[in-house]
Amino acid sequence: MTLRRWGRLPDEERIPELYEKAFYEVVYELLAEGHLRQDSEVVELVLQESDQTVFSAAIKNLGFTADFIKDTKKIDSNSIIEGIAQIGAHKSKQDSVTLSKTKIFSFIKLGTEWKHRIKTLYSVVSSNKLTAIDKFAAYGALFYLLTPFDLIPDNIPVFGLMDDYFILGLVTVYYIKRFPALFKSQDA
Repeated sequence: MTLRRWGRLPDEERIPELYEKAFYEVVYELLAEGHLRQDSEVVELVLQESDQTVFSAAIKNLGFTADFIKDTKKIDSNSIIEGIAQIGAHKSKQDSVTLSKTKIFSFIKLGTEWKHRIKTLYSVVSSNKLTAIDKFAAYGALFYLLTPFDLIPDNIPVFGLMDDYFILGLVTVYYIKRFPALFKSQDA
């Protein structure tokens, strides 16, 4: 029975609250694992009716680990890079980045700095000089750009892309500082 049909039942026939919460959790997990599309009717309905915050849903959708979510007291640039790398460690997220090159590069029309950040991170994921683990943060940042369901949903005019811009910039600086030799030819 679908959530919508459950919602229309008289109170005495509705599913118990315990099952409702479990249903939401299952939808979040399937969304995070890539088994459900974020724009599906069920996911949109769950996100609208769930008592969890959009932030929590976005965190799960992106693929942050439970340990990272629990340890939000020490949020700094290093912990953000670590969290973004956790996103990029998922093979499904890497595949999404690889298959969405055209969409990723469509964001360069937003300006010179967007172009710099995107090209830098794409050069990281394309590099033969870095290990797969070294590429996780770049994959994570590019996936973050792709997903409209992130910390500030992309459909909010102007503000919706601010978090994407910040994440791209933070991760770009990380790579330029950590692997300066990789980018020397770009500076010339």
